Amino acid sequence: MPSTDVTIVGAGSWGRALAHTLLINKKKILMYSRNTKDKKYECKNINVLHTNEIQNVFNNNAPIVIATPVSSLKEIGSLINKYNYSGPIILACKGIDSALGLFPTQILSQSISENNLAVVSGPTFAAEVLKNKPTAVTIASKNTKILKLFTNMFHSKYFRVYASNDLIGCQLGGAMKNILSIAVGISDGLKLGANAKAAIISRGMIEIKALGEILECDENTIYGLSGLGDLVLTSNDDLSRNRRFGLAIAEGLSILEAEKKIGFVVEGIYASKGLNILMKKHSLNLPICNKVFDIINGKISADKAVSDLLTREQKKEFV
Repeated sequence: MPSTDVTIVGAGSWGRALAHTLLINKKKILMYSRNTKDKKYECKNINVLHTNEIQNVFNNNAPIVIATPVSSLKEIGSLINKYNYSGPIILACKGIDSALGLFPTQILSQSISENNLAVVSGPTFAAEVLKNKPTAVTIASKNTKILKLFTNMFHSKYFRVYASNDLIGCQLGGAMKNILSIAVGISDGLKLGANAKAAIISRGMIEIKALGEILECDENTIYGLSGLGDLVLTSNDDLSRNRRFGLAIAEGLSILEAEKKIGFVVEGIYASKGLNILMKKHSLNLPICNKVFDIINGKISADKAVSDLLTREQKKEFV
């Protein structure tokens, strides 16, 4: 197989958008997908090679971009062990493992050194990246060399990259915004108004900050591109799967019906379950995220969740 500069695991919309960004920077790409026969997963460019043979990913001797759902990471970790891969990896997935309560880098660091890992996060819709709409993201790594490698690899005129060393903080906002955008979708679907939306976004940021403090994240990260920036994006545009999922719940669809209507993985569903593990572990009360979890698990209706939030005991805005 010809030499390439980078390997992308996952040929969904985000994987193809990242490939598009790398092609602007004249990178040669190996793109892995389980299904290379479906044309919708094909990136038509002479500098993109396609494979459905996983061994090619780890034998390619190139940095790896992982653009799969978080649920795939345990399997990918097993493959890293199997093929003894020890090169650079950047994670482009956002969420929390629903069974373990772990962020993406925490899952992969069980198979490869954390010093080899980076994450990319921020307010990004794949469709806009593919159209060269101006986009800004954060890339984080604790390893200066890995950080420089990936920031240089991705930064371009249309895809502006900001560097960070706050690995967990960069993942925290990207995971929790999915849950909170479900809440905003439900609110909008129930016609609760612009005031309610603004309240959910503002109080949602307080919930992100509360967990961020426990996890020793940098507060600047929480209010940066991967936190506030991503939450604002996904809460206000119907390109967001999580927002559309919330709208479907407000229409009266069941969780399964709503997810089927979206047609893609809704990461907020699984992140909500993972976040619930963290809330219990740290004895943390996050009212909005907790109600989303209860709705997803059939414990409460959307209307009752709203009523419960509105009738909570009055308190100071900042404690």
